[in-house]
Amino acid sequence: MRIGVRIEKVEFIKKSKGVMIMKKNSLIKRMYEMLDKKQKLNFIFIIIIMIVSAYLSQLLPLSIGKLTDDILQQENLSFVKVVPFLVFILVVTVFNEIIKVVRRVIVEDTCTSCEKTARSAAISSLLHAPLNYFKKNMTGNIHGRLNRSLEGTIRLLKLLFMDFAPAIFSGVAAIIVIFSKLPFFLATIMLFVIPIGIVIIMWQISTQKGIRVELMEEKASMDGTMVELMNGIEVIRVTNNAGLEVNRFREKSEYLRSKEMKHHKAMAFYDCLKFINEAMFTVLVIGMSAYLAGEGVISVGTVLTAYLCFTQLTTPLRELHRIFDELSESTILAKEYFKIIDLEKDFSYKSTEDEEKFDTKSLIEVKDVEFAYDNKKMIINKLNLDIKEGEFIGIVGPSGCGKSSLIKLLTKLEENTGGNIILDKRNISSLSRRDIAQMIALVPQNPFLIADTIKENICYGVHNKVTMEEIKEAAAKAYIADFIESLPDGYDTVLAEGGSNLSGGQRQRIAIARIFLRKPKILILDEATSALDNTSEKYIQKEIEKLQEENNITIISIAHRLSTLENCDEIVVLDKGIIVQRGKYHDLKKIPGIFKDMYNGKLK
Repeated sequence: MRIGVRIEKVEFIKKSKGVMIMKKNSLIKRMYEMLDKKQKLNFIFIIIIMIVSAYLSQLLPLSIGKLTDDILQQENLSFVKVVPFLVFILVVTVFNEIIKVVRRVIVEDTCTSCEKTARSAAISSLLHAPLNYFKKNMTGNIHGRLNRSLEGTIRLLKLLFMDFAPAIFSGVAAIIVIFSKLPFFLATIMLFVIPIGIVIIMWQISTQKGIRVELMEEKASMDGTMVELMNGIEVIRVTNNAGLEVNRFREKSEYLRSKEMKHHKAMAFYDCLKFINEAMFTVLVIGMSAYLAGEGVISVGTVLTAYLCFTQLTTPLRELHRIFDELSESTILAKEYFKIIDLEKDFSYKSTEDEEKFDTKSLIEVKDVEFAYDNKKMIINKLNLDIKEGEFIGIVGPSGCGKSSLIKLLTKLEENTGGNIILDKRNISSLSRRDIAQMIALVPQNPFLIADTIKENICYGVHNKVTMEEIKEAAAKAYIADFIESLPDGYDTVLAEGGSNLSGGQRQRIAIARIFLRKPKILILDEATSALDNTSEKYIQKEIEKLQEENNITIISIAHRLSTLENCDEIVVLDKGIIVQRGKYHDLKKIPGIFKDMYNGKLK
């Protein structure tokens, strides 16, 4: 199924009628592209069912009209003659309902399949989106917007094929019968109920569209606030700010309620106008039909047929009000969904075709690299650094010196604004996300754990098959095996979201266990053991050093606990984005400078 296929978009949107049609056609085209071949065939079959159903619906008023004129007006009425009509009406009605059920099942099956693929496409788009997108949008906001837009997109499909199209086919069939049975002028007068009703609908949509968008955005904002509060529950509790946050949320809720009430009052007004329109034409149709029947222009049966056909016309028209209203909202949501689908891919997923190999003896070479967030103050300033294969390099410096930014550049999480980074003789710009993942393993200070078993978390990011024995061995080297095996379910223990049912040190050790399975070419430790006690840290450090020796792994380690870096081949000291010191642990702690100040606790 092609959901992520990009089509040419209208770059400059004007308010002219022609461009608005272009926008609608673009949305319809995108909706069509969401369907695979089987789903498209399903909808063709659904259309055929709707045409047959619309025809069968008109047999009821026609049969009653014929029954009234040909049977019920006979002087010697025999019930036996009525039975065939009743049987015919029953069979047609039951058969019509059966094919409607078939239509509904096919539509639901197609839409649920489409939703499954659409949701996967949206998740894929978000996971490949630029990191700036997540910095500018709250997590809860994104989650709420995704769910509502996806729901609106699928609802748009359902509305089209379960409500809108059937209403149109049924209305057209009723109009055909009305014109075939009634005088032209009377049939024409009856049809005036349609344009008047549509004018009311268009008025309703035009005035309520802005409010619907505001309500949608406000609900997305509240979703973001809710996630923010849940993430900060411990701080809120410690600072005793629960009451303050409740009041803040209550104010937002009241603003949303007032907006919704304004919308509901307007909707009640338009519903009243729709009812008056239908009531006036119902009285007009009955009155004129009765008059013409009294004058002998039409038969009594035709009067019944006309009235029943008129109700079949006004019933879908009444539904059309609701359908157009929901279509308007669903269209807005569908556009939001395709905005998510059309998010530009992060630069790190784009790799150049340049296969040039650099003649360098270093595994990692940083040449005159510059970097600044949002083109503001330089975080990394003309940095040069060479790291040979198998080296153990420590990086230290005060907060804000550029340590974490350098790691983000080396893992292609941020794009350098100047200079070059060479990894394994290739420019990092030519490396794909897959290339980076195969070469580098990163263990951050706050590891990412999924709500799954401990076994699956240890294997996370490991693409080759591993045995249970290898998993246990990795856990033992990460000094976490005893804890895991003490649990009732052992390695099958399911972790809570983010591993919240573990301590910080246990989460770090599970993340460290992964590297013993991966055996990467480059290992980056970003405060990876900050939550561990000294005994655990020393044990794990020895295992990591043993892994390095056995596999010639290059290690880059950032640590505030300087003792972690005691066995480094070299320590690089950063300050304001430049290297100010470099050397071995025991040498640097004696030389006046940042490292010595940090060692003596004078600088953090």
